[in-house]
Amino acid sequence: MPPQSLSSTAQRSDGLAKVFRNVGVLLTGKAINAPLSLVHISLAIHLLGSFDFGLIAMMYAFARMMGDVVDFQSWQVILHYGLRPLTQQNRHGFQRIIGFSLFLDTVSGLLGCGLGVAIALLGMNALGWPSQIHGIGAVYCISILFMTTATPTGLLRVFDRFDLLAMQGTTATVVRVIGTSILFFTGASVTALAIVWMLAEAAAWTLLFGFAYRELHRRDLLRSFIGNFRHTIRDILTGAFGRQHPGIWHFAWSTNFSSTLALTFGHVGTLMVGALLGPADAGYYRIASQIAAGIAKPVTLVQTTLYPEMARMWREKATKKLYRMAAQVALAGGLVGTLLLLAAFFASNPLITLITGNAHTHAVPVMLWLLAAEIVSVWGLPLEPILFTTHKSGAATFARVLETVFFLPLLFVMIRWYGLNGVGPATLCAVTVLIAIQLVMVLTSRTQPVSGRESAA
Repeated sequence: MPPQSLSSTAQRSDGLAKVFRNVGVLLTGKAINAPLSLVHISLAIHLLGSFDFGLIAMMYAFARMMGDVVDFQSWQVILHYGLRPLTQQNRHGFQRIIGFSLFLDTVSGLLGCGLGVAIALLGMNALGWPSQIHGIGAVYCISILFMTTATPTGLLRVFDRFDLLAMQGTTATVVRVIGTSILFFTGASVTALAIVWMLAEAAAWTLLFGFAYRELHRRDLLRSFIGNFRHTIRDILTGAFGRQHPGIWHFAWSTNFSSTLALTFGHVGTLMVGALLGPADAGYYRIASQIAAGIAKPVTLVQTTLYPEMARMWREKATKKLYRMAAQVALAGGLVGTLLLLAAFFASNPLITLITGNAHTHAVPVMLWLLAAEIVSVWGLPLEPILFTTHKSGAATFARVLETVFFLPLLFVMIRWYGLNGVGPATLCAVTVLIAIQLVMVLTSRTQPVSGRESAA
């Protein structure tokens, strides 16, 4: 197949329509992924029980947290700094941005893996890990290497290949379901299931990089890439790259720090519940949070597709159009999310009973609280993308800092006072505080691009 023109990746359409069209594409993958995830959870719990499944959840949460802490979210770098050279058919410039992103991914993956193994070996008691997973817990941290997928994710987003992202998004779940099903016949254990989860991460990583490589090849963007990549690494190490792309390091660090703080609502919650209440409650929390996120996923997927469109509108100086699209997305997403919350109120008991058996009495209240927190975040879904798109990454990071300072002590106290039932209210309060802060920052810092007039809305 002949290489595609660089300009073919920059075809224009109405921003809001394109956002929802891409959401629809991603939902085709989630329509497969969501039920398969529930099947996998049900299989794992029936094979291992709530306690041992909680051990798997704790290992996964720790590995994912370490990956998120060091991950630079470099897909945002590709969107913000790579879109202009891509649309201008500047192959050399676009390859340098890819090289910078790959450098960040490689360093963060190796650093996260090393730190994860060291902490797992030296701080396992602080993590609340029983002796039976001391060995496999450290080995599981190798999977951190396969969690740094920002570069291929950013490439597929900037190429508008959300169909491939939807396809790849089901890979890990499919591998987990197949692997867990095999354990029915070969014998199940915490170690065996942990190996299945590691293989799932590796398979998803391989497929994602394969898709990105194919898209680069189709667009003739691999020519001279290796030599360009070597020069980019040299310029990064000498400091020349930062001078050639002012602000890129600040942007990379800001997105990294903001994403690190954002993870407190997922993986840190699992770790704290496990350390304070034990693996069984960590398992219940994992079940509740995954079901809540799954129910809200059709709406929260909008944020994934917002970033590319916002970056394009900002580059084209269409700020009125950008803010109008954000308001429309917030209203539509918030209304749909609220309806989903009402539906979940009536369907939660039979759903969790079907998946977990008698664990539903522990998981249902937490799930409803966490789902309410998800819906509140949906109402404010465009706020953080606006701050990053309009170069207010410092404000976005400051909002996350305030949220974390509020959330972690509150979560600790609520768990101490109310056990697992305290996690949900603490999460909802913290999300509400975050959205309020972000809204104030967006309303008080509405800006336009430095130069040029806004395009017609």
